[in-house]
Formats: sequence, C-alpha cells, structure tokens
Amino acid sequence: MTEENVAEAARISAACLKEAWSEDTCRAQLKNPHDHTLIAYIDGAAAGFLSCWCIAGEAEINNICVLPDYRRKGIARAMFERIFAEIPDAECWVLEVRESNSAAIALYENLGFAAVGVRKDFYDDPQENAVIMTKE
Repeated sequence: MTEENVAEAARISAACLKEAWSEDTCRAQLKNPHDHTLIAYIDGAAAGFLSCWCIAGEAEINNICVLPDYRRKGIARAMFERIFAEIPDAECWVLEVRESNSAAIALYENLGFAAVGVRKDFYDDPQENAVIMTKE
C-alpha cells in the first residue's frame, strides 16, 4: 500500500468489513514501521488487501479482505504467500477469524495455521466468538 492507493484499501475494507478501515486509518498504517500492507490487483483493479504487523518476531494479521466478485480465485492465498515471503524472519503468525467463517478457517488451516483458542464475543453485528489461529 502506498499513499496513492490508500483510498482503494479503504474502499475494499468498506465493501467487506462491518468495522471498515477509513482512509485515515489506512494512511496511518503507512507511518507504522511495523506495518506491511498489501493490495492485490486483478487486471488493474484493486481486488483485496492484507494488513500485517510484525513486532519482535510475531506477525499479526490485522485485516484481510477480498471483494466479493474476486473471492474463491486464490487472491487471499496469494496475499498470504507474498506476506510470508516479505517477512521471512517471523517466528509466529497470529490471526483471529469469526468462528462461523468456515471458508476462511479452511484456507488458514491449509496455509498451516491451527486453532489455539477462542476470544469470546470478540465480534459485533452479529456478536460472535473469534477463533485464534497461529502458525509457527
């Protein structure tokens, strides 16, 4: 992500997430020295984004989303593969996912993540638990 495409990241976030990131939030990520945010493009169109912070060897996936028209085309997997390559010294990867999001959970398991816990009532609208997943 760059200053030139923060609006695209915010647009993707608004289309995919109930607690969307604003342009200001996306822009703030650019100033964070621990941030790695990717935007995926398909034929020149922004299709998805992934935001990750890596601090002291722990990489936490903050947000990942793919626009509905581009889902199930390998974009999320490609973004994960790219972020893994960009942060090769990460010792542990962590993310949370809605427990009802079986498609995402299956992808994360396929990428080597495993469920290690639950955050009760982590999500709102609707209220739902988050599955905590890690990858060593």
